[in-house]
Amino acid sequence: MTPTHAATSGALIGLMLGIAICLIQAIPITDALLRIAILTFVGAWMGLLLAWLNQLLPNKQDDNKGHRDTGI
Repeated sequence: MTPTHAATSGALIGLMLGIAICLIQAIPITDALLRIAILTFVGAWMGLLLAWLNQLLPNKQDDNKGHRDTGI
């Protein structure tokens, strides 16, 4: 997943979670908008960080790159 896609999906998850929390708690609209904006930003930031971490960590396909089995 690219960092752009991860940030977008994180932002959408934060947005939906913020809306659900504000509807359940019956928070006033001005406070709800602030909380939703914060959760949207934090969700996008976490998605971006997780995508970067995924790119930094080696995976199984990277283990055998450039190595050939010589049979010795």
